[in-house]
Amino acid sequence: MKSIIARQPNTSKQDLDFKYIAIAGLLALLPFTVNATAKSVEDSPNWYTIRDSLFPDTAIAQDALVTLETPVRAQDAAIVPLSIKVNVQQDDPNPIEKIFLVVDNNPSPIVGIFDMTPNSGIANLSTRVRVNAYSPVRVIARTADGSLHMAANFVKASGGCSAPAGADDMLARQRMGKMKLKDLGQDGSRALQLLISHPNYSGLQMDQLTRHWIPSDYVSDVNITLEGEPVLRFNGGISISENPTFTFHVDKGKKGKLKADVKDSTGRSFSSEWDI
Repeated sequence: MKSIIARQPNTSKQDLDFKYIAIAGLLALLPFTVNATAKSVEDSPNWYTIRDSLFPDTAIAQDALVTLETPVRAQDAAIVPLSIKVNVQQDDPNPIEKIFLVVDNNPSPIVGIFDMTPNSGIANLSTRVRVNAYSPVRVIARTADGSLHMAANFVKASGGCSAPAGADDMLARQRMGKMKLKDLGQDGSRALQLLISHPNYSGLQMDQLTRHWIPSDYVSDVNITLEGEPVLRFNGGISISENPTFTFHVDKGKKGKLKADVKDSTGRSFSSEWDI
């Protein structure tokens, strides 16, 4: 696995992004312990495979730079809320460059990778994920100087990746690609929540009427810009929940037309715009 992302000084940022997503797909094929026996974030054999694939020979600090909020026991394993908070502003000399979200014991453990920018103001994020078995959930933040910082919680949940869709398939497909933007206005910041209508089928779910497997069909790429300038980019897989939601920030000194360009795993594209 290490050869997949061996250090290549001339590799472009875009090429590197695609390599990370390729790793997520390959990890889904590995013989991970699906019926996980891990009882803590330290007791997780799958993490060592994930870590060595994404961050070979790189130290990962566990400090106060990044924190993760999750339920201890999820009410619904298919919609597990989580919040990521960082203790550095994006105008800092060493801001957050990327955020990696991992659920160790999921069939596809790399939930997604977020590219952060100075236009975010602060790199705090919230979303909802699927958790397929009792598992550590991890966030790893990479700063501009390449250092890695991790926070992890153990979440008790199971069956999230194979749980039946919450909405009727026909209705879900009729609404597919529709988006809403909410201004949350938390603590005087410009916290915005993007809601995307999409069934986000994992490929592990069964149609309850036909008893046929539903092919995977999920949001794979979200690109948010403000007046054409990047704010946030997400690349991910099957572990984001149905009807994905992303809470992010925009520098409160900026305004204009915010645009969200969304692609899914089948090649569909959707776009929406708002004035903020």
